[in-house]
Amino acid sequence: MSSCQITLSANAGAALHLGSVRLWADALHDKTVSGFSTLTSELQAAVAAHPDFADPNLIFYTHCHPDHFSQVLTQQALTRWPFAEVILPERQFEEQLLLSRPREQLFLPELSIQFVRLPHEGEQYADVAHYGCLLDQNGFRVLIPGDCAVASPVLREFLMETGPVDLALLDFPWITLSKGRRFIEQFMQPRHLAVYHLPFASDDIFGYRRAVTKAAEQVQVEDLRLFLEPFQCENFG
Repeated sequence: MSSCQITLSANAGAALHLGSVRLWADALHDKTVSGFSTLTSELQAAVAAHPDFADPNLIFYTHCHPDHFSQVLTQQALTRWPFAEVILPERQFEEQLLLSRPREQLFLPELSIQFVRLPHEGEQYADVAHYGCLLDQNGFRVLIPGDCAVASPVLREFLMETGPVDLALLDFPWITLSKGRRFIEQFMQPRHLAVYHLPFASDDIFGYRRAVTKAAEQVQVEDLRLFLEPFQCENFG
């Protein structure tokens, strides 16, 4: 049976294992944004030593905001893991896969990926190059929409074409906002829901963790898990 293991780095960073494929999504960043968490020097060292963050096949960034992407840390990872492919929607490295069209696809022996350009949350970010993706590992489908605008019509159209997913990995406003909860139930219809982009307790100056814990009780899904701690690891299948 197909399954997915997710290990949190910080914020919206994660290492995903699907079969033999290891994919990092927004995993490396080091700029502090008020109210959120990033990889301190101590956490950077811990990531480098952690087995779930070893030997990635793909290093994917939804966009290049500093709470999601560090060029320096990514270059260090590429130096250490030279066979990894890096995928992102801005030209940052000599050798990379550049996302530029509304839809793009990548096929690996055990995994297919559909990338879709999605609007970033917030009108001030309307021009940001931002992509989500749908991973398919032998029929087990994982949606990562990044910082997509909650309840985006563009994402709705994409899901109406592709159908429900097995696992959705979502920023926390998707469950704290009623329109996000409705969208999850109507269009994503996941069996498993993983919620992240949450600060660690020491950085939670706006009370996001408490709000999300309360909102989670209102989401009609079979399995919902909150990613709250560095290197928290969850298995879905």
